[in-house]
Amino acid sequence: MMAEILSLFSPHTHPLTLVSDPDGLLADETLLAALNERGFTLLTESDPILLRNRIESLKPWQVEKPVIVITPAALETLPYDLWQTGHRLQLSLHDYFPNLAYPLVQALTPYQRACLNDTPHPQTRLGQQLSAEYILRHVFNLSLDHLDRPSTLVAWLDEYHNGLAPLPPALLASLLAQLGKLPVYTGWPLRDILEDRAAYGEFIQTQWSQYVNKSMGDWGVTSHYTVKPAGIMLLSFEQDTALQDTLPRLVRSGSLAPLEIDELSTAPSWAMPALLVSQTDRRPRRMAELSAGLLERLDGLTNAARWEDWQPLARLWAELILLRAETLDPQPASSFSNLQTRLDTAFTTWLQQRYTPLGAQRLPLPHHVHHVPHYLNYRREQGQEKIALIVLDGLALMDWLLIRNAWQRRHPNWHLVESLLLAQVPTITSISRQALISGLRPADFAASIQTNSEEPRQWVTFWTRSGLPAEACAYLSADFRSDPVPVELTNPRLRMLCLVERTIDEIVHGSVLGNADLIATIKVWLDEKKDPLRLESVISDLLERGFHVFITSDHGHTKAIGVGQPNEGILAQTRGRRVRIYSDRNIARQTQDTFEPSLLWENDGLLPNDLYAIFPGERGAFVPKNQPILTHGGISLDEVIVPFIEITHG
Repeated sequence: MMAEILSLFSPHTHPLTLVSDPDGLLADETLLAALNERGFTLLTESDPILLRNRIESLKPWQVEKPVIVITPAALETLPYDLWQTGHRLQLSLHDYFPNLAYPLVQALTPYQRACLNDTPHPQTRLGQQLSAEYILRHVFNLSLDHLDRPSTLVAWLDEYHNGLAPLPPALLASLLAQLGKLPVYTGWPLRDILEDRAAYGEFIQTQWSQYVNKSMGDWGVTSHYTVKPAGIMLLSFEQDTALQDTLPRLVRSGSLAPLEIDELSTAPSWAMPALLVSQTDRRPRRMAELSAGLLERLDGLTNAARWEDWQPLARLWAELILLRAETLDPQPASSFSNLQTRLDTAFTTWLQQRYTPLGAQRLPLPHHVHHVPHYLNYRREQGQEKIALIVLDGLALMDWLLIRNAWQRRHPNWHLVESLLLAQVPTITSISRQALISGLRPADFAASIQTNSEEPRQWVTFWTRSGLPAEACAYLSADFRSDPVPVELTNPRLRMLCLVERTIDEIVHGSVLGNADLIATIKVWLDEKKDPLRLESVISDLLERGFHVFITSDHGHTKAIGVGQPNEGILAQTRGRRVRIYSDRNIARQTQDTFEPSLLWENDGLLPNDLYAIFPGERGAFVPKNQPILTHGGISLDEVIVPFIEITHG
């Protein structure tokens, strides 16, 4: 499919190409990257004013710098002057998967369609049920012939929740129907563990706890671990050798946490990976597992690595640096440094190749932070009339792991659905948070790129253009450690809220002793005995009033080491610690040459054309040489990949 589609876009042929793409065939990351490498600029603006502004900014259109305008609608809906001038193409899913049920293929994500395209296509036309079975087998690696073995389903669920999810509704219904026919799954919460990664993890943990609790008498040991009452034993760990073989993988992936017992010597050897001697610090062992998992995934990366490949890496890395900070870095510094260098090198290479292409496709799932308002509007059009976006300024994925654990403990009725986003590069507040709130590329707010003062207007402007009255929208900013709850939150006409909570960013910039200091302060902030928990109260109140609540961040942060400060006076447009921004490329190159190794970031299709960013290499910072600092602005995994969470009542 990819080769066939690319053949329609020969470079240096048409200065302007118009594409009607109702099925999102051009949303594939690899395809977008290939078009970007051929020199195409892709426009996907649905707002006619923004589309006109962008298309005019690219004039004169040239075959050396061709432009593609993509619309899900008919080409006749585009402005007439474009329709008359452009080379016109119509893409259809039917042309590439003619023998599979169209609604099922249409509902797949771009990544899932790419997996489907890499399989042998059926030679005869398949109906709905056979198409579902074909897709489950070839895209999701699930053979319905083997579903009668719970160990197969458990192993598949672990893989599925770490990269293949989500199943489209029609495929989910088909799979549930198949599983429902099998007596072995009687009593299983099948829908929950298929739809929700957290529910799957809780199910596995509960089943293992019940088995260990039942077996300890036979082993002649006791445990300090308290098993939740309730539940039937649905997994036969003792008899199912395939399930026993899966146990180490469940522990490595984080789906299963080892249980504490007083004595391991009498437990069966196969159970050892998921057991721990009481009072033993679990964290060193977990860090070793995480490091091994990261190395295994890094070894598996290729030049064709996708965003889906980097998300589990980001989660593993966040957990690892959190544990290192909590245990004061007990692992050898050299091995951790080598792992970090390898991770940074691979991520930087991937980001340079895929960051721009991913910025062109914002629906049905957001990739960049500036896609978020568009995604929220997409959800509004699906019937969610009241939405609250809470921006925890400076929240890194590592920080979210701490917050999530506290919130899940205190609010068992909150249902959390987690995904990840790419922050705007450079990851400084005036650029990335402004992109997040406005729904615009930085090139579209170039006049205010050094300040966040326009955010209230930008938030309201986005929603009024989307058809809401201004009085139904509100932008608020607070630090709930000291600020009272804004009265605007009680406005009965409120429909679209953006609340910027500044606490995390203030904690980051006040942490002079690195991640350990940061984590200790966040734990104090989360301590219900010391903090009034106003943010959680606000979230609870919003949920009670029918809001869908989304939590995200404009950027993360990292520990960096000083490489020296450029002596440049007023030559730098922005003087961040992890980035220097210039409007003159020659001056930017001078700084790059002075501070090797460093990276020049330019012409990414999102930033203004006259903006040049210099990032110091190897997690360096433009502060006095060898000075450690906790900061943001760069392109490390910790700064760029941020959480995006939806909270609803469970």
